[in-house]
Amino acid sequence: MSDRVLEQHLSTITKAGESGAVAFFDLDGTLIAGYSILALALETARAGLGRGELRQSVKMIRDTLGQRRRESGGNYHRLVRCLSRALAGISEDSLRRLGEQACQRHLARSLYREAISLVEAHRAAGHKLVIVTAASHYQVEPIARLLGIEEICCTRLEVLEGRFTGKVISPMCYGEGKALAARRVARREHTGLEQCWFYTDSSADLPLLKVVGHPVAVNPSDSLGAHARSQRWPQLHFASRGLPDIESLLRTTLTGQAVTATALVGAIGKRLGLPRFANANRVTQLLGDLGSGFAGLEFDIEGAEHLQQRRPAIFVFNHQSMLDAMVLAHLLRRDVVPFCKQEMSGVPVLGPLLQQVGTIFVDRQAQNQSAVLQEAQAVLASGRSLVIAPEGTRSTLGHIQPFKHGAFFLARKAGVPIVPIVLHNVKDALPKGGFLIRPATIRVSVLPPLEPSAMGSVRDVCSSLEARYSSLLGVSRVAALPHQTPAVA
Repeated sequence: MSDRVLEQHLSTITKAGESGAVAFFDLDGTLIAGYSILALALETARAGLGRGELRQSVKMIRDTLGQRRRESGGNYHRLVRCLSRALAGISEDSLRRLGEQACQRHLARSLYREAISLVEAHRAAGHKLVIVTAASHYQVEPIARLLGIEEICCTRLEVLEGRFTGKVISPMCYGEGKALAARRVARREHTGLEQCWFYTDSSADLPLLKVVGHPVAVNPSDSLGAHARSQRWPQLHFASRGLPDIESLLRTTLTGQAVTATALVGAIGKRLGLPRFANANRVTQLLGDLGSGFAGLEFDIEGAEHLQQRRPAIFVFNHQSMLDAMVLAHLLRRDVVPFCKQEMSGVPVLGPLLQQVGTIFVDRQAQNQSAVLQEAQAVLASGRSLVIAPEGTRSTLGHIQPFKHGAFFLARKAGVPIVPIVLHNVKDALPKGGFLIRPATIRVSVLPPLEPSAMGSVRDVCSSLEARYSSLLGVSRVAALPHQTPAVA
Protein backbone atom coordinates (compact mmCIF):
# COMPACT_ATOMS: atom_id res chain seq x y z
CA MET A 1 0.00 0.00 0.00
CA SER A 2 2.73 2.50 0.98
CA ASP A 3 4.62 1.81 -2.28
CA ARG A 4 1.47 2.49 -4.28
CA VAL A 5 0.85 5.77 -2.44
CA LEU A 6 4.47 6.79 -3.07
CA GLU A 7 4.18 6.00 -6.78
CA GLN A 8 1.05 8.13 -7.00
CA HIS A 9 2.81 10.99 -5.22
CA LEU A 10 5.84 10.77 -7.54
CA SER A 11 3.44 10.98 -10.46
CA THR A 12 1.88 14.08 -8.88
CA ILE A 13 5.29 15.76 -8.74
CA THR A 14 5.84 15.07 -12.44
CA LYS A 15 2.40 16.36 -13.43
CA ALA A 16 2.59 19.46 -11.25
CA GLY A 17 5.28 21.08 -13.38
CA GLU A 18 6.24 24.30 -11.56
CA SER A 19 9.84 24.25 -12.77
CA GLY A 20 10.68 27.27 -10.60
CA ALA A 21 9.49 25.65 -7.37
CA VAL A 22 11.57 24.69 -4.34
CA ALA A 23 11.32 21.30 -2.61
CA PHE A 24 12.21 21.55 1.09
CA PHE A 25 13.09 18.42 3.06
CA ASP A 26 13.38 17.92 6.79
CA LEU A 27 16.23 15.55 7.77
CA ASP A 28 15.53 13.41 10.84
CA GLY A 29 12.65 10.98 10.35
CA THR A 30 12.09 12.25 6.80
CA LEU A 31 15.22 11.65 4.75
CA ILE A 32 16.78 9.32 7.31
CA ALA A 33 15.40 6.90 9.86
CA GLY A 34 16.20 8.05 13.38
CA TYR A 35 18.09 11.06 14.65
CA SER A 36 21.32 12.42 13.23
CA ILE A 37 22.20 14.00 16.57
CA LEU A 38 22.42 10.55 18.14
CA ALA A 39 24.92 9.37 15.53
CA LEU A 40 27.04 12.48 16.12
CA ALA A 41 26.80 11.91 19.88
CA LEU A 42 28.08 8.35 19.51
CA GLU A 43 31.06 9.53 17.47
CA THR A 44 31.74 12.33 19.97
CA ALA A 45 31.69 9.83 22.83
CA ARG A 46 33.86 7.39 20.88
CA ALA A 47 36.45 10.13 20.32
CA GLY A 48 36.34 11.17 24.00
CA LEU A 49 36.19 14.78 22.88
CA GLY A 50 36.58 17.39 25.61
CA ARG A 51 35.80 17.18 29.32
CA GLY A 52 32.96 14.91 30.29
CA GLU A 53 31.91 14.48 26.67
CA LEU A 54 30.85 10.86 27.21
CA ARG A 55 28.38 11.91 29.91
CA GLN A 56 27.20 14.82 27.76
CA SER A 57 26.62 12.42 24.84
CA VAL A 58 24.57 10.01 26.96
CA LYS A 59 22.51 12.90 28.31
CA MET A 60 22.10 14.22 24.76
CA ILE A 61 20.64 10.91 23.61
CA ARG A 62 18.20 10.72 26.51
CA ASP A 63 17.09 14.34 26.24
CA THR A 64 16.76 14.24 22.46
CA LEU A 65 14.54 11.17 22.49
CA GLY A 66 12.42 12.64 25.28
CA GLN A 67 12.08 15.93 23.42
CA ARG A 68 11.07 14.22 20.17
CA ARG A 69 8.37 12.23 21.95
CA ARG A 70 6.97 15.39 23.53
CA GLU A 71 7.61 17.58 20.47
CA SER A 72 8.14 20.53 22.75
CA GLY A 73 9.80 23.58 21.25
CA GLY A 74 10.99 24.85 24.64
CA ASN A 75 12.67 21.53 25.40
CA TYR A 76 14.39 21.50 22.04
CA HIS A 77 15.76 25.03 22.38
CA ARG A 78 17.14 24.21 25.85
CA LEU A 79 18.71 21.02 24.51
CA VAL A 80 20.50 22.76 21.65
CA ARG A 81 21.85 25.46 24.00
CA CYS A 82 23.05 22.77 26.40
CA LEU A 83 24.84 20.94 23.60
CA SER A 84 26.33 24.13 22.27
CA ARG A 85 27.77 24.96 25.71
CA ALA A 86 29.24 21.44 25.91
CA LEU A 87 31.13 22.12 22.66
CA ALA A 88 32.73 25.36 23.88
CA GLY A 89 36.45 25.38 23.11
CA ILE A 90 36.34 22.38 20.76
CA SER A 91 37.69 22.93 17.26
CA GLU A 92 35.24 23.10 14.38
CA ASP A 93 37.45 20.76 12.34
CA SER A 94 37.05 18.07 15.00
CA LEU A 95 33.25 18.19 14.84
CA ARG A 96 33.31 18.32 11.05
CA ARG A 97 35.43 15.16 11.01
CA LEU A 98 33.12 13.44 13.52
CA GLY A 99 30.13 14.38 11.36
CA GLU A 100 31.73 12.65 8.39
CA GLN A 101 32.37 9.55 10.51
CA ALA A 102 28.79 9.58 11.79
CA CYS A 103 27.55 9.66 8.21
CA GLN A 104 29.79 6.81 7.08
CA ARG A 105 29.09 4.56 10.07
CA HIS A 106 25.45 5.31 10.78
CA LEU A 107 23.55 7.89 8.75
CA ALA A 108 24.25 6.83 5.16
CA ARG A 109 22.72 3.42 5.70
CA SER A 110 19.67 4.99 7.37
CA LEU A 111 18.68 6.97 4.24
CA TYR A 112 15.21 5.93 3.17
CA ARG A 113 15.10 4.46 -0.32
CA GLU A 114 11.72 6.17 -0.74
CA ALA A 115 13.22 9.53 0.23
CA ILE A 116 15.90 9.15 -2.42
CA SER A 117 13.10 8.57 -4.97
CA LEU A 118 11.42 11.78 -3.80
CA VAL A 119 14.62 13.78 -4.18
CA GLU A 120 15.16 12.39 -7.66
CA ALA A 121 11.57 13.10 -8.74
CA HIS A 122 11.91 16.75 -7.71
CA ARG A 123 15.31 17.00 -9.36
CA ALA A 124 13.85 15.63 -12.60
CA ALA A 125 11.00 18.18 -12.37
CA GLY A 126 13.54 21.00 -12.29
CA HIS A 127 12.87 21.98 -8.67
CA LYS A 128 15.53 23.47 -6.43
CA LEU A 129 16.36 21.07 -3.60
CA VAL A 130 16.92 22.33 -0.05
CA ILE A 131 17.30 20.52 3.26
CA VAL A 132 15.78 22.61 6.04
CA THR A 133 16.53 21.14 9.45
CA ALA A 134 17.08 21.97 13.08
CA ALA A 135 20.24 19.84 12.95
CA SER A 136 23.66 21.45 12.75
CA HIS A 137 25.73 21.80 9.60
CA TYR A 138 28.01 19.02 10.85
CA GLN A 139 25.17 16.49 10.90
CA VAL A 140 23.47 17.40 7.65
CA GLU A 141 26.26 18.39 5.23
CA PRO A 142 27.56 14.84 4.55
CA ILE A 143 24.01 13.61 3.84
CA ALA A 144 23.32 16.60 1.58
CA ARG A 145 26.47 15.80 -0.37
CA LEU A 146 25.45 12.15 -0.76
CA LEU A 147 22.09 13.23 -2.17
CA GLY A 148 23.54 15.93 -4.41
CA ILE A 149 21.60 18.66 -2.57
CA GLU A 150 23.56 21.89 -2.80
CA GLU A 151 21.77 24.04 -0.22
CA ILE A 152 20.94 23.48 3.42
CA CYS A 153 19.19 25.65 6.00
CA CYS A 154 20.23 24.53 9.48
CA THR A 155 20.92 25.56 13.07
CA ARG A 156 24.26 27.39 13.24
CA LEU A 157 26.74 27.33 16.12
CA GLU A 158 29.04 30.29 16.71
CA VAL A 159 32.70 29.73 15.83
CA LEU A 160 35.56 32.12 16.55
CA GLU A 161 39.13 31.43 15.43
CA GLY A 162 38.18 27.89 14.51
CA ARG A 163 36.63 26.95 17.88
CA PHE A 164 33.08 26.82 19.20
CA THR A 165 32.16 29.60 21.61
CA GLY A 166 29.26 27.70 23.17
CA LYS A 167 26.62 30.01 21.65
CA VAL A 168 23.85 29.29 19.14
CA ILE A 169 23.34 31.81 16.34
CA SER A 170 19.73 33.07 16.28
CA PRO A 171 17.26 32.38 14.90
CA MET A 172 17.47 28.64 15.37
CA CYS A 173 16.22 26.68 12.36
CA TYR A 174 13.33 25.17 14.28
CA GLY A 175 9.60 25.80 14.20
CA GLU A 176 9.03 29.34 13.01
CA GLY A 177 12.75 29.53 12.26
CA LYS A 178 12.31 27.00 9.44
CA ALA A 179 9.55 29.10 7.92
CA LEU A 180 11.81 32.19 8.02
CA ALA A 181 14.64 30.25 6.33
CA ALA A 182 12.29 28.94 3.63
CA ARG A 183 10.95 32.45 2.94
CA ARG A 184 14.50 33.69 2.39
CA VAL A 185 15.20 30.91 -0.10
CA ALA A 186 11.90 31.43 -1.96
CA ARG A 187 12.49 35.19 -2.15
CA ARG A 188 15.97 34.69 -3.56
CA GLU A 189 14.64 32.16 -6.11
CA HIS A 190 11.87 34.60 -7.14
CA THR A 191 9.14 32.14 -6.34
CA GLY A 192 6.23 32.04 -3.90
CA LEU A 193 5.94 29.55 -1.06
CA GLU A 194 2.58 28.55 -2.53
CA GLN A 195 4.57 26.89 -5.33
CA CYS A 196 6.88 25.07 -2.93
CA TRP A 197 6.87 21.61 -1.34
CA PHE A 198 7.80 20.65 2.21
CA TYR A 199 8.30 17.14 3.61
CA THR A 200 8.55 16.53 7.37
CA ASP A 201 7.58 14.12 10.15
CA SER A 202 7.10 16.60 13.01
CA SER A 203 4.26 18.87 14.13
CA ALA A 204 6.94 21.33 15.23
CA ASP A 205 7.22 22.15 11.51
CA LEU A 206 3.59 23.29 11.18
CA PRO A 207 4.62 26.96 10.68
CA LEU A 208 6.26 26.01 7.36
CA LEU A 209 3.76 23.30 6.45
CA LYS A 210 0.92 25.81 6.67
CA VAL A 211 2.45 28.31 4.23
CA VAL A 212 3.73 26.07 1.42
CA GLY A 213 1.46 25.07 -1.44
CA HIS A 214 2.35 21.38 -1.16
CA PRO A 215 2.66 20.25 2.48
CA VAL A 216 3.44 16.51 2.85
CA ALA A 217 3.62 14.55 6.11
CA VAL A 218 6.28 11.82 6.00
CA ASN A 219 6.26 9.14 8.72
CA PRO A 220 4.20 11.62 10.74
CA SER A 221 4.07 11.77 14.51
CA ASP A 222 0.62 11.18 16.01
CA SER A 223 -0.08 14.89 16.32
CA LEU A 224 1.09 15.70 12.79
CA GLY A 225 -0.82 12.72 11.39
CA ALA A 226 -4.03 13.96 12.99
CA HIS A 227 -3.47 17.47 11.65
CA ALA A 228 -2.62 16.16 8.18
CA ARG A 229 -5.84 14.13 8.09
CA SER A 230 -7.90 17.12 9.13
CA GLN A 231 -6.30 19.26 6.40
CA ARG A 232 -6.29 16.43 3.85
CA TRP A 233 -2.57 16.73 3.33
CA PRO A 234 -0.79 13.80 1.67
CA GLN A 235 0.85 11.34 4.05
CA LEU A 236 3.74 9.06 3.09
CA HIS A 237 5.00 6.16 5.17
CA PHE A 238 8.50 4.84 4.53
CA ALA A 239 9.45 1.34 5.63
CA SER A 240 12.77 0.60 3.89
CA ARG A 241 14.82 1.70 6.92
CA GLY A 242 14.33 2.16 10.62
CA LEU A 243 13.59 -0.21 13.47
CA PRO A 244 13.29 -3.83 12.34
CA ASP A 245 10.18 -5.89 12.84
CA ILE A 246 10.13 -9.42 14.25
CA GLU A 247 10.18 -10.87 10.74
CA SER A 248 13.45 -9.11 9.87
CA LEU A 249 15.08 -10.26 13.10
CA LEU A 250 13.97 -13.83 12.50
CA ARG A 251 15.02 -13.85 8.85
CA THR A 252 18.44 -12.40 9.67
CA THR A 253 19.00 -15.12 12.28
CA LEU A 254 17.84 -17.90 9.97
CA THR A 255 19.93 -16.59 7.06
CA GLY A 256 23.03 -16.57 9.26
CA GLN A 257 22.31 -20.13 10.27
CA ALA A 258 21.79 -21.10 6.62
CA VAL A 259 25.21 -19.68 5.69
CA THR A 260 26.80 -21.55 8.60
CA ALA A 261 25.06 -24.80 7.59
CA THR A 262 26.17 -24.36 3.99
CA ALA A 263 29.78 -23.90 5.08
CA LEU A 264 29.46 -27.04 7.22
CA VAL A 265 28.05 -29.05 4.27
CA GLY A 266 31.00 -27.93 2.14
CA ALA A 267 33.49 -28.90 4.84
CA ILE A 268 31.89 -32.35 5.22
CA GLY A 269 31.92 -32.87 1.46
CA LYS A 270 35.60 -32.02 1.34
CA ARG A 271 36.38 -34.38 4.22
CA LEU A 272 34.45 -37.18 2.49
CA GLY A 273 36.54 -36.68 -0.61
CA LEU A 274 33.73 -35.57 -2.92
CA PRO A 275 34.90 -34.19 -6.31
CA ARG A 276 36.02 -30.59 -5.77
CA PHE A 277 33.90 -29.01 -8.51
CA ALA A 278 30.79 -31.01 -7.56
CA ASN A 279 31.19 -29.98 -3.93
CA ALA A 280 31.61 -26.33 -4.95
CA ASN A 281 28.42 -26.49 -7.02
CA ARG A 282 26.52 -28.01 -4.10
CA VAL A 283 27.68 -25.18 -1.84
CA THR A 284 26.77 -22.54 -4.45
CA GLN A 285 23.25 -23.90 -4.91
CA LEU A 286 22.63 -24.24 -1.18
CA LEU A 287 23.79 -20.69 -0.55
CA GLY A 288 21.66 -19.34 -3.39
CA ASP A 289 18.47 -21.25 -2.66
CA LEU A 290 18.48 -21.87 1.08
CA GLY A 291 19.98 -18.48 1.94
CA SER A 292 17.67 -16.54 -0.37
CA GLY A 293 14.65 -18.42 0.92
CA PHE A 294 15.36 -17.65 4.57
CA ALA A 295 16.23 -14.04 3.72
CA GLY A 296 12.83 -13.60 2.04
CA LEU A 297 14.32 -12.70 -1.34
CA GLU A 298 12.16 -13.09 -4.42
CA PHE A 299 13.44 -12.42 -7.92
CA ASP A 300 12.27 -10.47 -10.95
CA ILE A 301 14.81 -11.32 -13.68
CA GLU A 302 14.97 -9.77 -17.12
CA GLY A 303 17.21 -11.50 -19.65
CA ALA A 304 17.60 -14.73 -17.67
CA GLU A 305 18.38 -16.61 -20.90
CA HIS A 306 21.77 -14.86 -21.08
CA LEU A 307 22.89 -16.53 -17.84
CA GLN A 308 23.36 -19.91 -19.57
CA GLN A 309 23.76 -18.79 -23.15
CA ARG A 310 27.56 -18.81 -23.20
CA ARG A 311 29.82 -20.66 -20.77
CA PRO A 312 32.54 -20.21 -19.73
CA ALA A 313 32.13 -16.46 -19.41
CA ILE A 314 33.07 -13.61 -17.13
CA PHE A 315 30.00 -12.33 -15.30
CA VAL A 316 30.35 -8.73 -14.13
CA PHE A 317 27.98 -7.09 -11.66
CA ASN A 318 27.51 -3.88 -9.68
CA HIS A 319 28.29 -4.33 -5.99
CA GLN A 320 25.49 -3.16 -3.67
CA SER A 321 25.29 -5.34 -0.58
CA MET A 322 26.76 -8.21 1.37
CA LEU A 323 23.83 -10.20 -0.02
CA ASP A 324 25.16 -9.86 -3.59
CA ALA A 325 26.97 -13.21 -3.27
CA MET A 326 23.75 -14.95 -2.27
CA VAL A 327 21.85 -13.37 -5.15
CA LEU A 328 24.54 -14.32 -7.69
CA ALA A 329 24.71 -17.87 -6.34
CA HIS A 330 20.95 -18.14 -6.90
CA LEU A 331 21.28 -16.82 -10.46
CA LEU A 332 24.37 -18.66 -11.67
CA ARG A 333 23.93 -22.00 -9.84
CA ARG A 334 27.05 -23.92 -10.92
CA ASP A 335 30.58 -23.82 -12.29
CA VAL A 336 31.34 -20.25 -11.21
CA VAL A 337 34.31 -18.88 -9.29
CA PRO A 338 34.15 -15.43 -7.68
CA PHE A 339 36.87 -12.82 -7.34
CA CYS A 340 37.01 -11.36 -3.84
CA LYS A 341 39.26 -9.04 -1.81
CA GLN A 342 41.87 -10.83 0.30
CA GLU A 343 40.45 -9.53 3.59
CA MET A 344 37.32 -11.66 3.20
CA SER A 345 39.30 -14.91 3.44
CA GLY A 346 39.75 -14.38 7.17
CA VAL A 347 36.09 -13.66 8.00
CA PRO A 348 34.63 -16.42 10.22
CA VAL A 349 32.20 -18.77 8.41
CA LEU A 350 32.15 -16.64 5.26
CA GLY A 351 35.89 -17.05 4.61
CA PRO A 352 35.82 -20.86 4.64
CA LEU A 353 32.64 -20.81 2.54
CA LEU A 354 34.34 -18.69 -0.12
CA GLN A 355 37.34 -21.01 -0.10
CA GLN A 356 35.10 -24.03 -0.68
CA VAL A 357 33.86 -22.62 -4.00
CA GLY A 358 37.41 -21.90 -5.17
CA THR A 359 37.27 -18.12 -4.74
CA ILE A 360 40.24 -16.20 -6.15
CA PHE A 361 41.34 -13.79 -3.43
CA VAL A 362 42.95 -10.56 -4.60
CA ASP A 363 45.36 -8.43 -2.59
CA ARG A 364 44.40 -5.01 -3.88
CA GLN A 365 47.64 -3.46 -2.61
CA ALA A 366 49.90 -5.86 -4.51
CA GLN A 367 51.69 -4.38 -7.52
CA ASN A 368 52.19 -7.73 -9.27
CA GLN A 369 48.91 -9.56 -10.02
CA SER A 370 50.37 -12.09 -12.46
CA ALA A 371 49.63 -15.06 -10.16
CA VAL A 372 45.99 -13.98 -9.88
CA LEU A 373 45.69 -13.67 -13.66
CA GLN A 374 47.19 -17.13 -14.17
CA GLU A 375 44.72 -18.59 -11.67
CA ALA A 376 41.84 -16.86 -13.43
CA GLN A 377 42.94 -18.16 -16.84
CA ALA A 378 43.17 -21.68 -15.42
CA VAL A 379 39.59 -21.41 -14.15
CA LEU A 380 38.32 -20.35 -17.59
CA ALA A 381 40.36 -23.08 -19.30
CA SER A 382 38.67 -25.66 -17.05
CA GLY A 383 35.25 -24.62 -18.40
CA ARG A 384 34.18 -22.71 -15.31
CA SER A 385 33.16 -19.05 -15.31
CA LEU A 386 34.34 -16.07 -13.26
CA VAL A 387 32.26 -13.56 -11.30
CA ILE A 388 33.82 -10.11 -10.90
CA ALA A 389 32.65 -6.73 -9.59
CA PRO A 390 34.59 -4.31 -11.83
CA GLU A 391 33.88 -1.37 -9.53
CA GLY A 392 36.01 -2.94 -6.81
CA THR A 393 33.85 -1.45 -4.04
CA ARG A 394 30.24 -0.44 -3.49
CA SER A 395 28.75 3.00 -3.04
CA THR A 396 26.24 3.87 -0.34
CA LEU A 397 23.40 4.90 -2.65
CA GLY A 398 24.13 2.58 -5.56
CA HIS A 399 26.05 5.05 -7.73
CA ILE A 400 28.10 3.28 -10.36
CA GLN A 401 31.80 3.60 -9.57
CA PRO A 402 34.40 3.65 -12.37
CA PHE A 403 34.92 0.18 -13.83
CA LYS A 404 38.40 -1.28 -13.54
CA HIS A 405 39.63 -2.81 -16.80
CA GLY A 406 41.02 -6.14 -15.57
CA ALA A 407 37.96 -8.28 -16.27
CA PHE A 408 37.69 -6.96 -19.82
CA PHE A 409 41.36 -7.50 -20.66
CA LEU A 410 41.07 -11.02 -19.23
CA ALA A 411 37.96 -11.79 -21.31
CA ARG A 412 39.64 -10.62 -24.49
CA LYS A 413 42.80 -12.61 -23.77
CA ALA A 414 40.90 -15.80 -22.88
CA GLY A 415 38.42 -15.39 -25.74
CA VAL A 416 35.33 -15.55 -23.51
CA PRO A 417 32.35 -13.16 -23.41
CA ILE A 418 31.51 -10.62 -20.72
CA VAL A 419 27.97 -11.07 -19.39
CA PRO A 420 26.79 -7.92 -17.53
CA ILE A 421 24.45 -8.47 -14.58
CA VAL A 422 22.68 -5.36 -13.27
CA LEU A 423 21.52 -5.64 -9.64
CA HIS A 424 18.86 -2.98 -9.12
CA ASN A 425 17.98 -3.08 -5.43
CA VAL A 426 19.82 -5.68 -3.35
CA LYS A 427 20.67 -2.80 -1.00
CA ASP A 428 16.97 -2.62 -0.09
CA ALA A 429 17.26 -6.02 1.56
CA LEU A 430 20.58 -5.19 3.26
CA PRO A 431 22.17 -1.74 2.75
CA LYS A 432 25.87 -1.07 3.03
CA GLY A 433 26.76 -1.15 6.71
CA GLY A 434 23.42 -2.73 7.62
CA PHE A 435 22.99 -5.75 9.87
CA LEU A 436 19.35 -6.78 9.53
CA ILE A 437 17.83 -8.30 6.41
CA ARG A 438 14.46 -7.09 5.11
CA PRO A 439 12.45 -9.20 2.64
CA ALA A 440 12.52 -7.77 -0.87
CA THR A 441 11.85 -8.59 -4.50
CA ILE A 442 15.25 -8.30 -6.16
CA ARG A 443 15.17 -6.87 -9.66
CA VAL A 444 17.91 -8.12 -11.98
CA SER A 445 18.69 -7.23 -15.60
CA VAL A 446 21.02 -9.58 -17.49
CA LEU A 447 22.36 -7.92 -20.62
CA PRO A 448 23.37 -9.78 -23.81
CA PRO A 449 26.96 -11.10 -23.79
CA LEU A 450 29.73 -8.81 -25.02
CA GLU A 451 31.84 -10.90 -27.38
CA PRO A 452 35.64 -10.60 -27.06
CA SER A 453 35.91 -9.86 -30.78
CA ALA A 454 33.84 -6.68 -30.20
CA MET A 455 36.14 -5.32 -27.49
CA GLY A 456 38.35 -3.10 -29.62
CA SER A 457 39.05 -0.47 -26.96
CA VAL A 458 38.65 -1.74 -23.43
CA ARG A 459 38.42 1.84 -22.17
CA ASP A 460 35.51 2.57 -24.53
CA VAL A 461 33.77 -0.70 -23.62
CA CYS A 462 34.04 0.11 -19.90
CA SER A 463 32.78 3.67 -20.40
CA SER A 464 29.84 2.48 -22.48
CA LEU A 465 28.91 -0.23 -20.00
CA GLU A 466 29.14 2.15 -17.03
CA ALA A 467 26.68 4.46 -18.79
CA ARG A 468 24.35 1.54 -19.51
CA TYR A 469 24.37 0.47 -15.86
CA SER A 470 23.66 4.03 -14.70
CA SER A 471 20.82 4.36 -17.18
CA LEU A 472 19.19 1.09 -16.12
CA LEU A 473 19.60 1.85 -12.43
CA GLY A 474 18.26 5.38 -12.78
CA VAL A 475 20.99 6.76 -10.50
CA SER A 476 22.84 8.87 -13.03
CA ARG A 477 20.94 12.00 -11.96
CA VAL A 478 22.17 11.74 -8.36
CA ALA A 479 25.10 14.10 -8.10
CA ALA A 480 28.21 12.70 -6.46
CA LEU A 481 29.87 15.80 -5.08
CA PRO A 482 32.75 14.61 -2.89
CA HIS A 483 34.58 17.95 -3.01
CA GLN A 484 31.64 20.36 -2.99
CA THR A 485 30.19 21.82 0.19
CA PRO A 486 26.46 22.64 0.08
CA ALA A 487 25.58 26.29 0.57
CA VAL A 488 24.24 27.10 4.01
CA ALA A 489 21.38 29.58 4.28
